[in-house]
Amino acid sequence: MADTTLVLFDIDGTLIQSGRAGVRGMNLAFERLHGRPRALEGVLVAGRTDRAIVAEVMRTLGFEPTAERIAELRDAYFEHLRTELHRVVPEPSGVLPGVVALIDQLERHPGIVVGLLTGNFHGGAVIKLGHFDLWHRFRFGAFGDDHFDRRELVPVALEKAREAGVSLRGPERIVVIGDTPLDVDCAKANGSRVLAVATGLYDSDTLRATGADFTVNTLEDTDTIGQWILST
Repeated sequence: MADTTLVLFDIDGTLIQSGRAGVRGMNLAFERLHGRPRALEGVLVAGRTDRAIVAEVMRTLGFEPTAERIAELRDAYFEHLRTELHRVVPEPSGVLPGVVALIDQLERHPGIVVGLLTGNFHGGAVIKLGHFDLWHRFRFGAFGDDHFDRRELVPVALEKAREAGVSLRGPERIVVIGDTPLDVDCAKANGSRVLAVATGLYDSDTLRATGADFTVNTLEDTDTIGQWILST
């Protein structure tokens, strides 16, 4: 299928809200391994890869973020993340409006394949989406393990799609769906289209101003979104 469209979903703020379990879990991992509570305080996390976030915090703490140190922190984070996802907290937690219906609709179209493009470590994505019964909906994806720079995840996702047998001309046939300016930036940097959804930290006006091709408040209007995805 030469005209296949690949739709890549971000996770946090786009598919789900986790009650900030990821931030808490990573803070606990840094406290456990390096004795620094609230290590992510003041660190921008929205839209960034977990590798970039961990590396920045490690440098702030005064040591080099080697592959071994990142892996050790990552594994400790996974342990805490599993616990934190079950914690009752006041912050919103759950699958965001329209997500399941939109995935259902896209999967019914023979010219569309869905995947992930997320800053989460692969294991973190498995844990988060598994908790909300969404992991099985995605055949492949690009993750925070694959590169520090989110812009580099679009080529990774394209390669993963081809390895999975998806015939795709190039990044111009990719649609990124995300909730942050960095989601918009990574798509635009690769010549892909981007749908920005205001279910995260950024409102629709802010996202529209970043140059998103299409901006919605939620993913609930599945018919309009589906028509836009298929429009080119």
